[in-house]
Amino acid sequence: MTAILPFIRVPDVAFAKSWYETIGFKCIGTHEEPDCGLDWAMMCWDEAKFMLYPQLENTITNANNCGLYFKMDTIVGLEKRLEGKAKIIETVTKTEYGRKEITFHDCYGFQVTFSSEPD
Repeated sequence: MTAILPFIRVPDVAFAKSWYETIGFKCIGTHEEPDCGLDWAMMCWDEAKFMLYPQLENTITNANNCGLYFKMDTIVGLEKRLEGKAKIIETVTKTEYGRKEITFHDCYGFQVTFSSEPD
């Protein structure tokens, strides 16, 4: 196995793609069907990647049961970048496993955590 590429299903792929770009992710691939709009996007930050897919018909996105966890070189400055864009759940200067973390909800309520070694 070489990599894992998680995905989250969202009501509007284009909106989620734009939101993630505002906090620092880059879109490195998309797919769009004629008259259907954007139906897939690959997001990345350095080497970390995940995908956005459209929510399936007649289903409810259950953001409470899904999230993304990113290990980063540093999270300095990320709280300021998230200001006004995300609901910050928790900022921890040192977890019991020795990491510094900032956890927040994305534009659709998915929990996202950025983690780094303490400064």
